[in-house]
Amino acid sequence: MHKLLIIDDEAPMRRLLRINLEDRYNIVETGDPELALEAVLQSKPNAILLDLRMPNYSGFELCRTLKSITATQLIPIIIVTGEAGAGTKLFCEELGATAYFEKPVDFEALRDRLAKVLEAALPERRSEVRISLRVMVNLRGESAHGKSFEELCPTENIS
Repeated sequence: MHKLLIIDDEAPMRRLLRINLEDRYNIVETGDPELALEAVLQSKPNAILLDLRMPNYSGFELCRTLKSITATQLIPIIIVTGEAGAGTKLFCEELGATAYFEKPVDFEALRDRLAKVLEAALPERRSEVRISLRVMVNLRGESAHGKSFEELCPTENIS
């Protein structure tokens, strides 16, 4: 049975997706976008259902991040959002999203699209995780003289 990861900060929406999809898929979910990357790496889903509007990290940022990491870039991302508009849909496609569904969701169309996406999905993933993105890192430690320091700095490229 294929595994789906639902990333949505609204518990009722996660519950609705689970109720409509759990007969065909093993469902893993998180309501915390800050824990989404960890959830993806731990659960190794076959597809991700992603909301766009969430606190702290948007679905746009998560989609971009997941498509930039070699261990997750082949996982199909299906946007499920209340965000309407052709421009938003096009932007999500440019970020690497496989499909786009507006709320309220047509579950028959979503099930059909998931089946097609999972049938066509590439099964191989890299064994090592390589990341190609710029992130902020908080460095803490002690100098050679025993003085504590803390420095916030950007990385050029994590890989």
